[in-house]
Amino acid sequence: LLKVDETSYQGGTMSNDHPIAWYHEFEGGRVFYTGLGHTSEAYTNKLFLTHLKNAIKWTMHK
Repeated sequence: LLKVDETSYQGGTMSNDHPIAWYHEFEGGRVFYTGLGHTSEAYTNKLFLTHLKNAIKWTMHK
């Protein structure tokens, strides 16, 4: 679970419970969600690409 630090921007209303990426198992499958990656620059960021790669591997049981 990744959470947003709402002190880093104005207008946040969820306080300390603001998930931005999560995963869980459901009915024998695996589910992953990320709210990151809204800019093209994100897809050149090594940390973000690692985030995606590891999520895909986890969903594939690798």
